[in-house]
Amino acid sequence: MQALEPLRIALVLAMMCYASYSDLRFREVSDKLWAVFGSVGAVITAYDFTMAGLRDYTFLGLISIGLSTGIAFGLYYAKLYGGADAKALTVISVLMPVYRPAGAIHPFTALHSFMNGLLISVALPISLLVYNLLRILRGEKIFEGLEHEPALRKALACFLGTLCDDAKRKKFWMPMESVLDGKRRLTFNVFVDVELHVDRDRAWLTPGIPLLVFITGGFAVSIFYGDIFGLMLHKLFGF
Repeated sequence: MQALEPLRIALVLAMMCYASYSDLRFREVSDKLWAVFGSVGAVITAYDFTMAGLRDYTFLGLISIGLSTGIAFGLYYAKLYGGADAKALTVISVLMPVYRPAGAIHPFTALHSFMNGLLISVALPISLLVYNLLRILRGEKIFEGLEHEPALRKALACFLGTLCDDAKRKKFWMPMESVLDGKRRLTFNVFVDVELHVDRDRAWLTPGIPLLVFITGGFAVSIFYGDIFGLMLHKLFGF
């Protein structure tokens, strides 16, 4: 409830900032982190539900935890992101089941964080596109050896990655090309469990920024600004 809200916010921010750092640095997040914060969250939330009794807050909180967990692991089993992302959303829902940011359509904290994170992540492909266009305008032949690729695939590549001269030494970058019938081909793979390795110095790569970073940003934006999607709808349709 309201009295414990600052504590909940502090706990989620601490957990997500550490998880993001760990994922960026080591590409691994210890399950101990989720266990510790999940346990603390369970105690706080159980206390809240007990004090609130059978009121709307309790029902909304239970719905939030169930729905967020279902969506989180549904996306994981669909191979759209990693296990740490699913665990993060689940623990967020336990630590802080209900929160109504500005413009909110619903009060489910984990789903606000996830949607905000996805919207924030759009900045990455836009940044890559601008960077690639600047390279092309400078006269760099970033598609040298890939001239046979259709223009549409080249355009898509500009949103997802860039040509790197030190591709073999790039850590946590994923290759965007392979060799088929002796020709280099652009490849686009959205599945997180496919591990590819680059075997050349000059190749197209995509930066492997963990989704946890964007979910962390999404939570912070939700708390300090609001629900981006909801605010957009309010702006567009005026309700």
